[in-house]
Amino acid sequence: MFGQPLNTGPPAEQWPDIPNYLAEPTLAEGPKLDRELPLLDIEWPEPPSVSRTGVTRSRYDTGAKPPRYDVELIEQLNKEYAERPIQTSAPTYAAADLASQAKGRLGWVHGMIGLTGKRVLEIGCGNGYETWYAGRALGADAWGVDVQEHAPWFTLNQASNVHLLCADLAVDQPFEENYFDRIMSFTVWEHVTHPYAMLREAHRVLKPGGLFWLRANLYAGTKASHRYRDIHFPWPHLLFTDDVINSWYRSHGLPEVGLAWVNRLSWLHYRSYFSRLGFRLRSVKFDRSTFDAEFFERFEDMLGRFPKWDLNTEYFLVVLQKPI
Repeated sequence: MFGQPLNTGPPAEQWPDIPNYLAEPTLAEGPKLDRELPLLDIEWPEPPSVSRTGVTRSRYDTGAKPPRYDVELIEQLNKEYAERPIQTSAPTYAAADLASQAKGRLGWVHGMIGLTGKRVLEIGCGNGYETWYAGRALGADAWGVDVQEHAPWFTLNQASNVHLLCADLAVDQPFEENYFDRIMSFTVWEHVTHPYAMLREAHRVLKPGGLFWLRANLYAGTKASHRYRDIHFPWPHLLFTDDVINSWYRSHGLPEVGLAWVNRLSWLHYRSYFSRLGFRLRSVKFDRSTFDAEFFERFEDMLGRFPKWDLNTEYFLVVLQKPI
Protein backbone atom coordinates (compact mmCIF):
# COMPACT_ATOMS: atom_id res chain seq x y z
CA MET A 1 0.00 0.00 0.00
CA PHE A 2 1.20 3.50 -0.83
CA GLY A 3 0.49 4.81 2.68
CA GLN A 4 2.55 2.17 4.49
CA PRO A 5 6.33 2.10 5.01
CA LEU A 6 8.01 -0.42 2.71
CA ASN A 7 11.21 -1.14 4.63
CA THR A 8 11.25 -4.36 6.63
CA GLY A 9 14.49 -3.81 8.56
CA PRO A 10 15.05 -1.66 11.66
CA PRO A 11 13.94 2.00 11.65
CA ALA A 12 16.31 4.32 9.83
CA GLU A 13 17.21 5.97 13.15
CA GLN A 14 18.85 2.66 14.18
CA TRP A 15 20.94 2.09 11.03
CA PRO A 16 24.71 1.88 11.69
CA ASP A 17 26.93 4.73 10.57
CA ILE A 18 28.76 4.45 7.26
CA PRO A 19 32.52 4.93 7.94
CA ASN A 20 33.46 8.58 7.65
CA TYR A 21 36.28 8.02 5.18
CA LEU A 22 36.44 11.68 4.17
CA ALA A 23 36.65 13.19 7.66
CA GLU A 24 39.07 16.08 7.75
CA PRO A 25 42.38 14.96 9.32
CA THR A 26 43.88 16.61 12.36
CA LEU A 27 47.15 18.17 11.26
CA ALA A 28 50.00 19.03 13.61
CA GLU A 29 51.74 22.31 12.87
CA GLY A 30 55.23 21.67 11.55
CA PRO A 31 58.29 23.89 11.48
CA LYS A 32 58.11 26.98 9.31
CA LEU A 33 60.15 26.93 6.12
CA ASP A 34 62.67 29.66 5.51
CA ARG A 35 62.01 31.62 2.34
CA GLU A 36 65.75 31.91 1.72
CA LEU A 37 67.33 28.53 1.05
CA PRO A 38 70.85 28.11 2.40
CA LEU A 39 73.71 28.06 -0.07
CA LEU A 40 74.88 24.50 -0.64
CA ASP A 41 78.51 23.57 -0.95
CA ILE A 42 78.10 21.91 -4.36
CA GLU A 43 80.31 22.19 -7.41
CA TRP A 44 77.82 22.61 -10.25
CA PRO A 45 78.96 21.25 -13.65
CA GLU A 46 78.20 23.11 -16.86
CA PRO A 47 75.41 21.43 -18.92
CA PRO A 48 76.25 20.41 -22.49
CA SER A 49 75.50 22.93 -25.20
CA VAL A 50 72.19 22.37 -27.09
CA SER A 51 71.19 23.79 -30.45
CA ARG A 52 67.55 24.54 -29.53
CA THR A 53 64.95 24.17 -26.75
CA GLY A 54 61.24 23.31 -26.73
CA VAL A 55 58.97 20.26 -27.14
CA THR A 56 59.82 17.72 -29.86
CA ARG A 57 56.88 15.35 -29.33
CA SER A 58 54.06 14.72 -26.85
CA ARG A 59 52.54 11.60 -25.38
CA TYR A 60 49.16 13.31 -25.95
CA ASP A 61 49.64 14.75 -29.41
CA THR A 62 46.21 15.53 -30.91
CA GLY A 63 47.58 15.78 -34.41
CA ALA A 64 47.58 18.62 -36.88
CA LYS A 65 43.82 19.20 -36.50
CA PRO A 66 42.57 18.66 -32.93
CA PRO A 67 38.76 18.61 -32.49
CA ARG A 68 37.04 21.97 -32.80
CA TYR A 69 34.30 22.15 -30.18
CA ASP A 70 31.89 24.16 -32.28
CA VAL A 71 28.35 24.05 -33.68
CA GLU A 72 29.40 21.80 -36.56
CA LEU A 73 30.67 19.15 -34.13
CA ILE A 74 27.41 19.23 -32.14
CA GLU A 75 25.51 18.69 -35.37
CA GLN A 76 27.77 15.82 -36.38
CA LEU A 77 27.55 14.07 -33.00
CA ASN A 78 23.80 14.51 -32.82
CA LYS A 79 23.43 12.73 -36.14
CA GLU A 80 25.71 9.91 -34.97
CA TYR A 81 23.63 9.38 -31.82
CA ALA A 82 20.18 9.97 -33.33
CA GLU A 83 19.42 6.23 -33.31
CA ARG A 84 20.98 5.59 -29.87
CA PRO A 85 20.32 8.65 -27.70
CA ILE A 86 21.58 8.66 -24.12
CA GLN A 87 18.00 9.30 -22.93
CA THR A 88 15.33 7.32 -24.75
CA SER A 89 12.40 9.13 -23.10
CA ALA A 90 12.08 12.35 -21.12
CA PRO A 91 9.63 13.29 -18.37
CA THR A 92 6.59 15.32 -19.33
CA TYR A 93 5.06 18.26 -17.50
CA ALA A 94 1.33 17.68 -17.94
CA ALA A 95 -0.55 17.95 -14.62
CA ALA A 96 -1.64 14.30 -14.66
CA ASP A 97 1.92 13.12 -15.35
CA LEU A 98 3.37 15.34 -12.62
CA ALA A 99 0.88 13.91 -10.13
CA SER A 100 1.69 10.34 -11.15
CA GLN A 101 5.44 10.94 -10.89
CA ALA A 102 4.95 12.54 -7.48
CA LYS A 103 3.23 9.41 -6.13
CA GLY A 104 6.17 7.27 -7.17
CA ARG A 105 8.72 9.67 -5.71
CA LEU A 106 6.91 10.09 -2.42
CA GLY A 107 6.38 6.36 -2.07
CA TRP A 108 10.12 5.91 -2.56
CA VAL A 109 10.94 8.37 0.23
CA HIS A 110 8.24 7.10 2.57
CA GLY A 111 9.44 3.53 2.15
CA MET A 112 12.93 4.53 3.30
CA ILE A 113 12.40 7.07 6.09
CA GLY A 114 8.66 7.04 6.96
CA LEU A 115 6.67 10.27 6.62
CA THR A 116 3.31 9.50 8.25
CA GLY A 117 2.39 12.08 10.84
CA LYS A 118 5.77 13.84 10.59
CA ARG A 119 6.52 17.49 10.01
CA VAL A 120 8.10 17.28 6.55
CA LEU A 121 9.98 19.82 4.43
CA GLU A 122 10.52 19.43 0.69
CA ILE A 123 13.36 21.61 -0.60
CA GLY A 124 12.81 22.61 -4.22
CA CYS A 125 9.17 21.52 -4.29
CA GLY A 126 8.47 22.69 -7.86
CA ASN A 127 4.79 22.30 -8.71
CA GLY A 128 4.12 21.01 -5.21
CA TYR A 129 2.53 17.62 -5.82
CA GLU A 130 4.94 15.64 -3.59
CA THR A 131 4.36 18.07 -0.72
CA TRP A 132 0.59 17.90 -1.26
CA TYR A 133 0.56 14.08 -1.25
CA ALA A 134 2.70 14.05 1.92
CA GLY A 135 0.00 16.07 3.64
CA ARG A 136 -3.13 14.55 2.11
CA ALA A 137 -2.12 10.87 1.74
CA LEU A 138 0.27 10.47 4.68
CA GLY A 139 -1.13 12.95 7.18
CA ALA A 140 2.14 14.87 7.43
CA ASP A 141 2.43 18.53 8.33
CA ALA A 142 3.88 19.15 4.89
CA TRP A 143 5.92 22.19 3.87
CA GLY A 144 7.39 22.87 0.45
CA VAL A 145 9.82 25.67 -0.40
CA ASP A 146 11.02 26.82 -3.81
CA VAL A 147 12.65 29.96 -5.19
CA GLN A 148 9.94 30.08 -7.87
CA GLU A 149 6.19 30.15 -7.30
CA HIS A 150 4.31 27.62 -9.44
CA ALA A 151 0.77 27.83 -10.78
CA PRO A 152 -0.60 24.66 -9.06
CA TRP A 153 0.20 26.15 -5.65
CA PHE A 154 -2.92 28.31 -5.71
CA THR A 155 -5.04 25.14 -5.66
CA LEU A 156 -2.80 22.75 -3.70
CA ASN A 157 -2.14 25.28 -0.92
CA GLN A 158 -5.78 25.19 0.19
CA ALA A 159 -5.28 22.08 2.34
CA SER A 160 -4.79 23.02 6.00
CA ASN A 161 -1.70 20.83 6.45
CA VAL A 162 -0.02 21.74 3.13
CA HIS A 163 2.14 24.87 3.01
CA LEU A 164 3.92 25.97 -0.18
CA LEU A 165 6.31 28.87 0.25
CA CYS A 166 8.31 30.94 -2.25
CA ALA A 167 11.66 31.62 -0.58
CA ASP A 168 15.39 30.97 -0.77
CA LEU A 169 15.89 28.69 2.20
CA ALA A 170 19.57 29.58 2.62
CA VAL A 171 19.00 33.34 2.42
CA ASP A 172 15.53 33.94 3.89
CA GLN A 173 15.69 31.28 6.63
CA PRO A 174 11.90 31.15 7.08
CA PHE A 175 11.93 28.33 9.67
CA GLU A 176 13.12 28.12 13.24
CA GLU A 177 15.87 25.79 14.37
CA ASN A 178 15.11 22.07 14.92
CA TYR A 179 11.68 22.40 13.27
CA PHE A 180 11.33 19.40 10.92
CA ASP A 181 11.29 15.63 11.52
CA ARG A 182 12.02 14.85 7.88
CA ILE A 183 13.45 16.68 4.86
CA MET A 184 13.37 15.49 1.25
CA SER A 185 14.73 16.85 -2.02
CA PHE A 186 14.49 15.42 -5.55
CA THR A 187 17.27 16.31 -8.05
CA VAL A 188 17.34 19.97 -7.09
CA TRP A 189 20.73 20.48 -5.43
CA GLU A 190 22.68 20.59 -8.69
CA HIS A 191 20.81 23.82 -9.53
CA VAL A 192 21.38 25.50 -6.16
CA THR A 193 23.54 28.62 -6.28
CA HIS A 194 24.92 28.17 -2.74
CA PRO A 195 24.82 24.40 -2.17
CA TYR A 196 26.87 24.38 1.04
CA ALA A 197 24.82 27.19 2.61
CA MET A 198 21.62 25.33 1.70
CA LEU A 199 22.90 22.10 3.30
CA ARG A 200 23.86 24.07 6.39
CA GLU A 201 20.35 25.49 6.62
CA ALA A 202 18.83 22.04 6.14
CA HIS A 203 20.95 20.82 9.06
CA ARG A 204 19.83 23.78 11.19
CA VAL A 205 16.08 23.28 10.68
CA LEU A 206 16.19 19.47 11.02
CA LYS A 207 15.45 18.14 14.50
CA PRO A 208 18.14 16.10 16.29
CA GLY A 209 17.60 12.50 15.17
CA GLY A 210 15.70 13.73 12.09
CA LEU A 211 16.31 12.26 8.62
CA PHE A 212 17.09 13.95 5.31
CA TRP A 213 16.43 12.09 2.02
CA LEU A 214 18.48 13.70 -0.76
CA ARG A 215 18.88 12.73 -4.40
CA ALA A 216 20.96 14.87 -6.75
CA ASN A 217 22.46 14.80 -10.23
CA LEU A 218 26.26 14.80 -10.36
CA TYR A 219 28.06 17.23 -12.65
CA ALA A 220 30.25 14.85 -14.68
CA GLY A 221 27.49 12.36 -15.55
CA THR A 222 26.54 11.73 -19.18
CA LYS A 223 23.10 13.40 -18.91
CA ALA A 224 23.99 16.23 -16.56
CA SER A 225 23.49 18.93 -19.20
CA HIS A 226 19.69 18.34 -18.85
CA ARG A 227 19.49 18.95 -22.61
CA TYR A 228 18.95 15.32 -23.65
CA ARG A 229 15.62 16.15 -25.30
CA ASP A 230 17.57 17.94 -28.04
CA ILE A 231 21.20 16.79 -27.69
CA HIS A 232 21.56 13.02 -27.90
CA PHE A 233 25.25 12.31 -27.22
CA PRO A 234 26.95 12.08 -23.79
CA TRP A 235 28.70 14.85 -21.86
CA PRO A 236 27.86 17.88 -24.06
CA HIS A 237 28.30 20.15 -21.01
CA LEU A 238 31.90 18.96 -20.61
CA LEU A 239 32.77 19.47 -24.29
CA PHE A 240 30.99 22.69 -25.25
CA THR A 241 30.56 26.14 -23.74
CA ASP A 242 27.19 27.78 -23.19
CA ASP A 243 27.89 30.13 -26.10
CA VAL A 244 28.40 27.23 -28.50
CA ILE A 245 25.31 25.41 -27.20
CA ASN A 246 23.20 28.56 -27.64
CA SER A 247 24.59 29.09 -31.16
CA TRP A 248 23.49 25.55 -32.02
CA TYR A 249 19.98 26.23 -30.67
CA ARG A 250 19.81 29.46 -32.69
CA SER A 251 20.84 27.60 -35.83
CA HIS A 252 17.74 25.42 -35.40
CA GLY A 253 15.42 28.32 -34.61
CA LEU A 254 15.04 27.22 -30.98
CA PRO A 255 15.16 29.31 -27.79
CA GLU A 256 18.61 29.75 -26.27
CA VAL A 257 18.48 27.67 -23.09
CA GLY A 258 22.15 26.95 -22.51
CA LEU A 259 23.20 24.27 -20.05
CA ALA A 260 21.08 23.69 -16.94
CA TRP A 261 23.83 24.10 -14.38
CA VAL A 262 24.58 26.46 -11.55
CA ASN A 263 27.11 24.52 -9.49
CA ARG A 264 29.51 21.78 -10.60
CA LEU A 265 29.72 19.54 -7.55
CA SER A 266 31.15 16.02 -7.58
CA TRP A 267 30.33 13.31 -5.06
CA LEU A 268 33.52 14.15 -3.17
CA HIS A 269 32.28 17.73 -2.71
CA TYR A 270 28.98 16.53 -1.29
CA ARG A 271 30.59 13.93 0.95
CA SER A 272 32.98 16.52 2.35
CA TYR A 273 30.10 18.93 3.00
CA PHE A 274 28.07 16.28 4.84
CA SER A 275 31.03 15.52 7.06
CA ARG A 276 31.86 19.16 7.74
CA LEU A 277 28.28 19.95 8.77
CA GLY A 278 28.06 16.98 11.11
CA PHE A 279 25.49 14.88 9.26
CA ARG A 280 25.60 11.13 9.83
CA LEU A 281 25.48 9.23 6.54
CA ARG A 282 22.92 6.46 7.02
CA SER A 283 22.57 5.21 3.46
CA VAL A 284 24.14 5.94 0.06
CA LYS A 285 23.41 4.60 -3.42
CA PHE A 286 24.57 5.61 -6.90
CA ASP A 287 22.90 5.43 -10.32
CA ARG A 288 25.55 4.59 -12.89
CA SER A 289 25.42 4.43 -16.69
CA THR A 290 27.28 2.29 -19.21
CA PHE A 291 30.65 3.86 -19.94
CA ASP A 292 31.03 4.89 -23.58
CA ALA A 293 34.74 4.06 -23.95
CA GLU A 294 34.88 4.82 -27.68
CA PHE A 295 33.44 8.30 -27.19
CA PHE A 296 35.75 8.91 -24.23
CA GLU A 297 38.87 7.98 -26.21
CA ARG A 298 37.75 10.16 -29.10
CA PHE A 299 37.52 13.25 -26.88
CA GLU A 300 39.98 12.34 -24.16
CA ASP A 301 41.62 15.76 -24.43
CA MET A 302 38.50 17.14 -22.68
CA LEU A 303 36.95 14.17 -20.90
CA GLY A 304 40.26 12.88 -19.54
CA ARG A 305 40.23 15.76 -17.06
CA PHE A 306 37.59 13.90 -15.06
CA PRO A 307 37.83 10.56 -13.19
CA LYS A 308 36.09 7.80 -15.14
CA TRP A 309 34.03 6.93 -12.06
CA ASP A 310 32.58 10.44 -12.11
CA LEU A 311 31.88 10.31 -15.85
CA ASN A 312 29.41 7.43 -15.60
CA THR A 313 27.89 8.17 -12.19
CA GLU A 314 24.66 10.02 -12.82
CA TYR A 315 22.97 10.42 -9.43
CA PHE A 316 23.50 9.79 -5.75
CA LEU A 317 20.83 9.07 -3.15
CA VAL A 318 21.64 9.53 0.53
CA VAL A 319 19.79 9.39 3.82
CA LEU A 320 21.40 11.77 6.29
CA GLN A 321 20.71 12.08 9.98
CA LYS A 322 21.27 14.98 12.35
CA PRO A 323 22.86 13.47 15.46
CA ILE A 324 20.91 13.57 18.71
